[in-house]
Amino acid sequence: MKTIIKTLLVSIASLSLMFSVNAGELTVNGTAKATYNSTSGNQGDMGFGVTNELNFTASGEMDNGFTWSYSMELDPASGGAANNDDTKIELGMGDLGTLKVCVSECGNNKKYAWDASSYTSMSDTGTSYGITYPGDAGEAGTTTIQYHTPELPFGTTASYAYNTNASGDAASGNAAGTSGNSRQEYSLVTKPIDGLTLSAHYNKVNDYGDGDDTEDQHEEGGSYAAKYAMGNVTIGYGKSFQAPELLEGTATGASVEYYENTGMSLGYAINDEVSVSYTRETSEANQAHSTNTTYDVEMDSVQVAYSLGGATLSLARADVENVSYKQNSDVTETIIAMSFAF
Repeated sequence: MKTIIKTLLVSIASLSLMFSVNAGELTVNGTAKATYNSTSGNQGDMGFGVTNELNFTASGEMDNGFTWSYSMELDPASGGAANNDDTKIELGMGDLGTLKVCVSECGNNKKYAWDASSYTSMSDTGTSYGITYPGDAGEAGTTTIQYHTPELPFGTTASYAYNTNASGDAASGNAAGTSGNSRQEYSLVTKPIDGLTLSAHYNKVNDYGDGDDTEDQHEEGGSYAAKYAMGNVTIGYGKSFQAPELLEGTATGASVEYYENTGMSLGYAINDEVSVSYTRETSEANQAHSTNTTYDVEMDSVQVAYSLGGATLSLARADVENVSYKQNSDVTETIIAMSFAF
Protein backbone atom coordinates (compact mmCIF):
# COMPACT_ATOMS: atom_id res chain seq x y z
CA MET A 1 0.00 0.00 0.00
CA LYS A 2 2.79 2.43 0.89
CA THR A 3 4.43 1.64 -2.46
CA ILE A 4 1.25 2.61 -4.34
CA ILE A 5 0.91 5.91 -2.50
CA LYS A 6 4.58 6.75 -3.00
CA THR A 7 4.25 6.00 -6.71
CA LEU A 8 1.28 8.35 -7.07
CA LEU A 9 3.05 11.13 -5.17
CA VAL A 10 6.24 10.73 -7.21
CA SER A 11 4.21 10.81 -10.43
CA ILE A 12 2.56 14.09 -9.48
CA ALA A 13 5.88 15.62 -8.43
CA SER A 14 7.58 14.47 -11.63
CA LEU A 15 4.86 15.87 -13.84
CA SER A 16 5.08 19.24 -12.09
CA LEU A 17 8.81 19.37 -12.89
CA MET A 18 8.67 18.04 -16.46
CA PHE A 19 5.84 20.04 -17.98
CA SER A 20 4.97 23.70 -18.04
CA VAL A 21 1.35 24.73 -17.50
CA ASN A 22 -0.55 27.25 -19.54
CA ALA A 23 -2.59 29.92 -17.77
CA GLY A 24 -6.03 28.61 -16.87
CA GLU A 25 -9.51 30.05 -16.93
CA LEU A 26 -11.79 30.63 -13.95
CA THR A 27 -15.54 29.97 -14.11
CA VAL A 28 -18.28 30.16 -11.49
CA ASN A 29 -21.49 28.14 -11.40
CA GLY A 30 -23.84 26.86 -8.75
CA THR A 31 -27.40 26.42 -7.54
CA ALA A 32 -29.86 28.47 -5.55
CA LYS A 33 -32.75 26.66 -3.87
CA ALA A 34 -35.67 27.70 -1.69
CA THR A 35 -37.33 24.95 0.34
CA TYR A 36 -40.32 24.35 2.57
CA ASN A 37 -40.16 21.32 4.87
CA SER A 38 -43.03 19.90 6.91
CA THR A 39 -42.01 16.98 9.11
CA SER A 40 -44.15 15.15 11.66
CA GLY A 41 -42.79 14.08 15.03
CA ASN A 42 -40.71 16.27 17.34
CA GLN A 43 -40.18 19.15 14.91
CA GLY A 44 -41.88 22.17 16.43
CA ASP A 45 -42.50 24.28 13.32
CA MET A 46 -42.35 24.30 9.56
CA GLY A 47 -38.93 24.70 7.94
CA PHE A 48 -38.20 27.45 5.42
CA GLY A 49 -34.79 27.93 3.95
CA VAL A 50 -32.63 29.16 1.10
CA THR A 51 -29.59 27.16 0.06
CA ASN A 52 -26.90 28.53 -2.19
CA GLU A 53 -23.79 26.77 -3.41
CA LEU A 54 -21.10 28.43 -5.53
CA ASN A 55 -18.54 26.32 -7.34
CA PHE A 56 -15.35 28.09 -8.48
CA THR A 57 -13.54 26.12 -11.19
CA ALA A 58 -10.18 26.81 -12.83
CA SER A 59 -8.74 24.69 -15.63
CA GLY A 60 -5.90 24.66 -18.11
CA GLU A 61 -3.70 22.52 -20.33
CA MET A 62 -0.06 21.46 -20.17
CA ASP A 63 2.36 21.47 -23.07
CA ASN A 64 2.19 17.68 -23.34
CA GLY A 65 -1.59 17.70 -23.75
CA PHE A 66 -2.39 16.75 -20.15
CA THR A 67 -5.11 18.85 -18.53
CA TRP A 68 -5.56 20.16 -15.00
CA SER A 69 -8.54 21.51 -13.10
CA TYR A 70 -9.19 22.93 -9.65
CA SER A 71 -12.55 23.44 -8.00
CA MET A 72 -13.68 24.86 -4.67
CA GLU A 73 -17.20 25.16 -3.32
CA LEU A 74 -18.52 27.91 -1.12
CA ASP A 75 -21.28 26.41 1.01
CA PRO A 76 -23.50 27.93 3.70
CA ALA A 77 -22.97 26.69 7.24
CA SER A 78 -24.99 26.94 10.42
CA GLY A 79 -25.19 30.48 11.74
CA GLY A 80 -25.02 32.01 8.27
CA ALA A 81 -21.27 31.70 7.77
CA ALA A 82 -19.87 30.37 4.49
CA ASN A 83 -17.33 27.55 4.31
CA ASN A 84 -14.57 27.19 1.76
CA ASP A 85 -14.67 23.42 1.37
CA ASP A 86 -15.23 20.54 -1.05
CA THR A 87 -11.94 21.17 -2.86
CA LYS A 88 -10.21 19.05 -5.49
CA ILE A 89 -7.36 19.10 -7.99
CA GLU A 90 -7.55 16.82 -11.04
CA LEU A 91 -4.77 15.92 -13.45
CA GLY A 92 -6.10 14.49 -16.71
CA MET A 93 -3.51 12.24 -18.35
CA GLY A 94 -5.45 11.16 -21.42
CA ASP A 95 -5.14 7.42 -22.02
CA LEU A 96 -3.30 7.07 -18.71
CA GLY A 97 -6.35 8.06 -16.66
CA THR A 98 -6.85 10.75 -14.02
CA LEU A 99 -5.15 11.57 -10.73
CA LYS A 100 -7.10 13.44 -8.05
CA VAL A 101 -6.36 15.01 -4.68
CA CYS A 102 -9.60 15.83 -2.87
CA VAL A 103 -10.81 17.31 0.41
CA SER A 104 -14.43 16.49 1.40
CA GLU A 105 -15.03 15.65 -2.26
CA CYS A 106 -14.67 12.94 -4.93
CA GLY A 107 -16.78 10.31 -3.19
CA ASN A 108 -16.97 6.96 -4.99
CA ASN A 109 -19.72 5.46 -2.83
CA LYS A 110 -22.44 3.79 -4.94
CA LYS A 111 -25.07 3.55 -2.19
CA TYR A 112 -27.52 5.69 -4.24
CA ALA A 113 -26.45 4.59 -7.74
CA TRP A 114 -29.80 2.82 -8.15
CA ASP A 115 -32.00 5.84 -7.27
CA ALA A 116 -34.26 7.24 -10.00
CA SER A 117 -36.06 9.81 -7.80
CA SER A 118 -37.35 12.94 -9.53
CA TYR A 119 -36.10 15.31 -6.79
CA THR A 120 -33.52 13.67 -4.54
CA SER A 121 -32.67 10.65 -2.40
CA MET A 122 -35.00 11.35 0.51
CA SER A 123 -32.88 9.46 3.05
CA ASP A 124 -30.06 11.90 2.24
CA THR A 125 -31.90 15.18 2.77
CA GLY A 126 -33.28 17.38 5.58
CA THR A 127 -34.47 14.81 8.13
CA SER A 128 -32.20 11.96 9.21
CA TYR A 129 -33.91 8.58 9.10
CA GLY A 130 -31.08 6.94 11.00
CA ILE A 131 -30.04 4.48 8.27
CA THR A 132 -26.44 3.27 8.50
CA TYR A 133 -24.70 3.24 5.10
CA PRO A 134 -21.21 2.13 4.04
CA GLY A 135 -18.43 4.65 4.59
CA ASP A 136 -16.92 6.79 1.85
CA ALA A 137 -13.29 7.83 1.40
CA GLY A 138 -14.52 11.16 0.03
CA GLU A 139 -16.94 12.01 2.83
CA ALA A 140 -16.93 15.38 4.60
CA GLY A 141 -13.79 16.12 6.57
CA THR A 142 -11.60 13.63 4.72
CA THR A 143 -8.60 13.97 2.41
CA THR A 144 -7.95 11.48 -0.39
CA ILE A 145 -5.57 10.73 -3.22
CA GLN A 146 -7.22 8.86 -6.07
CA TYR A 147 -6.57 7.22 -9.44
CA HIS A 148 -9.32 6.79 -12.05
CA THR A 149 -8.86 4.73 -15.19
CA PRO A 150 -9.70 6.07 -18.64
CA GLU A 151 -12.89 4.71 -20.16
CA LEU A 152 -12.45 1.02 -20.94
CA PRO A 153 -14.57 -1.26 -23.19
CA PHE A 154 -18.32 -1.25 -22.48
CA GLY A 155 -18.06 2.20 -20.93
CA THR A 156 -16.22 0.76 -17.92
CA THR A 157 -14.31 2.92 -15.44
CA ALA A 158 -12.59 1.91 -12.20
CA SER A 159 -11.10 3.94 -9.38
CA TYR A 160 -8.92 3.55 -6.32
CA ALA A 161 -8.94 6.01 -3.41
CA TYR A 162 -6.75 6.15 -0.31
CA ASN A 163 -7.79 8.30 2.62
CA THR A 164 -4.59 9.34 4.32
CA ASN A 165 -6.23 10.82 7.44
CA ALA A 166 -9.75 9.67 8.25
CA SER A 167 -10.03 12.56 10.70
CA GLY A 168 -9.50 15.12 7.94
CA ASP A 169 -6.08 16.31 9.17
CA ALA A 170 -3.82 18.08 6.69
CA ALA A 171 -6.85 19.32 4.75
CA SER A 172 -5.05 22.57 3.93
CA GLY A 173 -1.69 23.13 2.30
CA ASN A 174 1.45 22.55 4.41
CA ALA A 175 -0.54 21.34 7.42
CA ALA A 176 0.93 18.36 9.26
CA GLY A 177 -1.17 15.26 9.72
CA THR A 178 -1.49 13.09 12.79
CA SER A 179 -1.65 9.35 13.28
CA GLY A 180 -5.08 7.83 12.80
CA ASN A 181 -7.23 5.47 10.77
CA SER A 182 -7.08 5.44 6.98
CA ARG A 183 -9.52 4.12 4.40
CA GLN A 184 -9.12 2.28 1.09
CA GLU A 185 -11.87 2.39 -1.50
CA TYR A 186 -12.41 0.65 -4.83
CA SER A 187 -15.22 1.35 -7.29
CA LEU A 188 -16.36 0.07 -10.68
CA VAL A 189 -18.96 1.35 -13.15
CA THR A 190 -19.81 -0.37 -16.43
CA LYS A 191 -22.43 0.11 -19.16
CA PRO A 192 -22.61 -3.20 -21.05
CA ILE A 193 -25.70 -2.28 -23.08
CA ASP A 194 -27.51 0.93 -23.98
CA GLY A 195 -29.46 2.28 -21.02
CA LEU A 196 -27.99 -0.09 -18.41
CA THR A 197 -25.51 1.10 -15.77
CA LEU A 198 -23.98 -1.33 -13.26
CA SER A 199 -22.11 0.09 -10.26
CA ALA A 200 -20.22 -1.35 -7.29
CA HIS A 201 -17.85 -0.17 -4.58
CA TYR A 202 -16.01 -1.57 -1.59
CA ASN A 203 -14.12 0.18 1.19
CA LYS A 204 -12.36 -0.81 4.38
CA VAL A 205 -10.83 1.06 7.29
CA ASN A 206 -7.21 0.42 8.20
CA ASP A 207 -7.35 0.69 11.98
CA TYR A 208 -4.45 2.60 13.46
CA GLY A 209 -4.69 0.19 16.39
CA ASP A 210 -4.11 -2.95 14.27
CA GLY A 211 -2.64 -5.68 16.40
CA ASP A 212 -5.25 -5.23 19.12
CA ASP A 213 -6.55 -8.79 19.47
CA THR A 214 -9.74 -7.64 21.20
CA GLU A 215 -11.22 -6.58 17.83
CA ASP A 216 -13.58 -9.14 16.40
CA GLN A 217 -14.01 -7.25 13.10
CA HIS A 218 -12.78 -4.06 11.48
CA GLU A 219 -15.02 -1.55 9.71
CA GLU A 220 -15.78 -2.32 6.07
CA GLY A 221 -18.66 -1.90 3.66
CA GLY A 222 -19.77 -1.74 0.06
CA SER A 223 -22.63 -1.59 -2.37
CA TYR A 224 -23.84 -2.65 -5.79
CA ALA A 225 -26.56 -1.23 -8.01
CA ALA A 226 -28.23 -1.53 -11.40
CA LYS A 227 -30.12 1.23 -13.19
CA TYR A 228 -31.83 0.80 -16.55
CA ALA A 229 -33.36 3.58 -18.64
CA MET A 230 -35.65 2.70 -21.53
CA GLY A 231 -37.51 5.53 -23.22
CA ASN A 232 -39.30 7.59 -20.57
CA VAL A 233 -38.93 4.93 -17.84
CA THR A 234 -35.99 4.41 -15.47
CA ILE A 235 -35.82 1.57 -12.95
CA GLY A 236 -33.19 0.92 -10.31
CA TYR A 237 -32.27 -1.69 -7.72
CA GLY A 238 -29.38 -1.79 -5.30
CA LYS A 239 -28.02 -3.07 -2.01
CA SER A 240 -25.42 -1.74 0.40
CA PHE A 241 -23.75 -3.20 3.47
CA GLN A 242 -21.84 -1.77 6.41
CA ALA A 243 -19.99 -3.77 9.06
CA PRO A 244 -18.95 -1.54 11.99
CA GLU A 245 -15.88 -2.11 14.10
CA LEU A 246 -16.76 -4.71 16.72
CA LEU A 247 -14.78 -5.36 19.89
CA GLU A 248 -15.05 -8.77 21.51
CA GLY A 249 -14.79 -7.34 24.99
CA THR A 250 -17.69 -4.89 24.57
CA ALA A 251 -19.97 -6.85 22.23
CA THR A 252 -23.41 -7.39 23.74
CA GLY A 253 -26.73 -8.77 22.55
CA ALA A 254 -27.55 -5.37 21.08
CA SER A 255 -24.26 -5.04 19.13
CA VAL A 256 -24.79 -4.88 15.38
CA GLU A 257 -22.60 -7.13 13.24
CA TYR A 258 -23.67 -5.57 9.94
CA TYR A 259 -26.33 -3.40 8.32
CA GLU A 260 -28.06 -4.43 5.08
CA ASN A 261 -29.85 -1.82 2.97
CA THR A 262 -32.06 -2.43 -0.06
CA GLY A 263 -33.36 0.18 -2.50
CA MET A 264 -35.81 0.08 -5.40
CA SER A 265 -36.82 3.03 -7.56
CA LEU A 266 -39.05 3.75 -10.55
CA GLY A 267 -38.97 7.04 -12.46
CA TYR A 268 -41.19 8.13 -15.34
CA ALA A 269 -40.83 11.23 -17.51
CA ILE A 270 -44.38 12.18 -18.49
CA ASN A 271 -42.99 14.73 -20.94
CA ASP A 272 -40.02 17.08 -21.27
CA GLU A 273 -41.25 19.16 -18.32
CA VAL A 274 -42.81 16.74 -15.80
CA SER A 275 -41.35 13.63 -14.16
CA VAL A 276 -42.65 11.45 -11.32
CA SER A 277 -41.05 8.72 -9.22
CA TYR A 278 -41.66 6.13 -6.53
CA THR A 279 -38.80 4.92 -4.32
CA ARG A 280 -38.61 2.40 -1.49
CA GLU A 281 -35.73 1.84 0.92
CA THR A 282 -35.35 -0.65 3.74
CA SER A 283 -32.52 -1.10 6.23
CA GLU A 284 -31.96 -4.09 8.50
CA ALA A 285 -29.63 -4.18 11.51
CA ASN A 286 -28.25 -7.70 12.00
CA GLN A 287 -27.05 -8.24 15.54
CA ALA A 288 -23.96 -10.19 16.47
CA HIS A 289 -25.70 -12.41 19.01
CA SER A 290 -29.37 -12.01 17.98
CA THR A 291 -30.67 -11.77 21.52
CA ASN A 292 -32.85 -8.68 20.98
CA THR A 293 -35.75 -7.95 18.66
CA THR A 294 -34.73 -5.63 15.83
CA TYR A 295 -36.91 -3.35 13.70
CA ASP A 296 -36.24 -2.51 10.07
CA VAL A 297 -36.25 1.08 8.83
CA GLU A 298 -38.74 1.35 5.94
CA MET A 299 -39.12 4.39 3.70
CA ASP A 300 -41.54 5.04 0.83
CA SER A 301 -41.15 8.21 -1.22
CA VAL A 302 -43.28 9.73 -3.98
CA GLN A 303 -41.90 12.71 -5.92
CA VAL A 304 -42.76 14.97 -8.83
CA ALA A 305 -40.60 17.55 -10.57
CA TYR A 306 -41.72 20.27 -13.02
CA SER A 307 -39.16 22.03 -15.19
CA LEU A 308 -39.84 25.72 -15.81
CA GLY A 309 -36.89 26.29 -18.09
CA GLY A 310 -34.37 28.03 -15.84
CA ALA A 311 -35.96 26.64 -12.68
CA THR A 312 -37.37 23.38 -11.33
CA LEU A 313 -40.31 23.06 -8.95
CA SER A 314 -40.27 19.82 -6.94
CA LEU A 315 -42.62 18.13 -4.48
CA ALA A 316 -41.42 15.14 -2.45
CA ARG A 317 -43.06 13.13 0.32
CA ALA A 318 -41.59 10.32 2.40
CA ASP A 319 -43.27 8.03 4.92
CA VAL A 320 -40.75 6.37 7.24
CA GLU A 321 -41.26 3.64 9.83
CA ASN A 322 -38.92 2.73 12.71
CA VAL A 323 -36.48 5.63 12.38
CA SER A 324 -33.02 4.63 13.69
CA TYR A 325 -34.29 1.03 14.01
CA LYS A 326 -36.67 1.96 16.85
CA GLN A 327 -40.19 0.54 16.97
CA ASN A 328 -43.05 3.01 16.38
CA SER A 329 -40.63 5.87 15.67
CA ASP A 330 -42.36 7.05 12.51
CA VAL A 331 -41.92 10.21 10.44
CA THR A 332 -43.72 11.79 7.49
CA GLU A 333 -41.70 14.40 5.61
CA THR A 334 -42.93 16.71 2.85
CA ILE A 335 -40.59 18.99 0.91
CA ILE A 336 -41.44 21.67 -1.63
CA ALA A 337 -38.40 23.05 -3.44
CA MET A 338 -37.72 25.65 -6.14
CA SER A 339 -34.23 25.24 -7.62
CA PHE A 340 -32.28 27.53 -9.97
CA ALA A 341 -29.06 26.52 -11.70
CA PHE A 342 -26.57 29.05 -13.06
